[in-house]
Amino acid sequence: MAPVSDRGQLKTWKDDRGFGFIKPEGGGKDVFLHISALPRASRRPQIGDTILYEKVAEPDGKVRAARASIQGVVTVPQQTTKRSPNPDPRPARRKPKQTGWLESLTGIVGLVIVAAFAIPSVYKSIWTRLDTNPPASSITQPETTTPPTPIEAVIDPSCVVKGNISISTGKKLYHVPGMEDYEGTEIHLDEGERWFCTEADAIAAGWSRAPR
Repeated sequence: MAPVSDRGQLKTWKDDRGFGFIKPEGGGKDVFLHISALPRASRRPQIGDTILYEKVAEPDGKVRAARASIQGVVTVPQQTTKRSPNPDPRPARRKPKQTGWLESLTGIVGLVIVAAFAIPSVYKSIWTRLDTNPPASSITQPETTTPPTPIEAVIDPSCVVKGNISISTGKKLYHVPGMEDYEGTEIHLDEGERWFCTEADAIAAGWSRAPR
């Protein structure tokens, strides 16, 4: 059974403090009205408004209004807060893992690229040192008759014939120990120059004897 509403006129109202008193239509004690009893009112109450309310007696004998409304004033529908469904947290957990995996892959690719550039440089440095500093004891070693590969020619101390390419003419000339330009001639394998173990090997490879 729905509670019976009482009716009365707002006798006093202190808007700055949010309360006032209602004079009941049927007479009797003034009823205390607080703004919290009008949660759905579209405006603040004013003196002279007709108030519909439910009368509640307090233990100290005072009477207050509850669940009140202002007659003739539109009430605001009660808003219910709908709880939005929680987004699936699993993609958020996967994302850091995916990002970490991509970062690891990027790091590995970077290391491979660095190694690809660094290793040829190391080998080139080794070749250059071997070309510019042939073993001193190689001059006294006997010549071999087997044509060596470029790598064997550098490692084998008996291969002392220098196959040089002339900068000015582009001719392939070989130098043997004792020639005037022998000591000043440097061999650069990366430019096509090489060492030979015998003059015959040099001639067979298409090189000509240097004039000095």
